[in-house]
Amino acid sequence: MKVILLRDVAKIGKRFEVVEVPTGHAQNFLIPHKHAEPATPGNVRRVMAHKAKQAHDTEAHALAFAEALTQLAEQKVVLTVEANEQGHLFKGVKGDMIAACLKEAGVSVPVEAVRLDEPIKTLGEHTITLALGDHAGSFVLSVVAA
Repeated sequence: MKVILLRDVAKIGKRFEVVEVPTGHAQNFLIPHKHAEPATPGNVRRVMAHKAKQAHDTEAHALAFAEALTQLAEQKVVLTVEANEQGHLFKGVKGDMIAACLKEAGVSVPVEAVRLDEPIKTLGEHTITLALGDHAGSFVLSVVAA
């Protein structure tokens, strides 16, 4: 029986693939547990349209991210946080704080794109890596005391 997978299923296939599986497995497990749906012509058209839209959206996000990287190369980003006299931060700077700071600066970057090995815990300039899909870049984040 041909089915369209609605999610990744181990040893069968990935999401939105049309695969041939035994009828009993499809009717007793995949379809009742919402892992798949029958591959009728209408369902196949709907899934293919969804895949095309998803590919278009992914491409649009990648172009927007590449544009954001070029903006950041020309821009200085400053994040103001509370710190003690020794220059240690009371709260470590994480990816969500950096993404929010970039949004305030006029550059929209998803939180998942911010790559930090560990939270930033000191004042000064830090090189932040951004990566999303095939695009990657970095910028200098200046962390200053409030």
